[in-house]
Amino acid sequence: MHLEKGKVYIINDINSGKLAHMKDDVKNHFDTYTFLNFPDKNSLKITNCYKKLKNHIIEEAKREISHIIEEDFGLEDAENSEKAMIISYLLLKEYDVLAVNTAGMSFYSIDYFKEKFTKITVFLDRILILYSDK
Repeated sequence: MHLEKGKVYIINDINSGKLAHMKDDVKNHFDTYTFLNFPDKNSLKITNCYKKLKNHIIEEAKREISHIIEEDFGLEDAENSEKAMIISYLLLKEYDVLAVNTAGMSFYSIDYFKEKFTKITVFLDRILILYSDK
């Protein structure tokens, strides 16, 4: 799998056959990477990461995201999606590659996530992989 910085990739994997291959590719080709919300002990979890954040970090991340996407960032009606976006943004600032398991997200949330992070990955020169087993 060839991945270019500044891009968002979606991997649809109905039978989970691509998951191990994707993880191996990322580990073999990139120095800094992390996995978010995958059902294994080595994966970061959105809820745990968000709980550790201070309010001023959350507000600063929201301002930065709004600046990058050039619109107000606020998902009051979609609290989990907002948390996922904030954590993903902060992790992308730290890692070259972030793979996010979209389990539990609606198709609308996944599309919104992809649309906004298309701008963010270009700005940060990072790679985002959205993994879906739907």
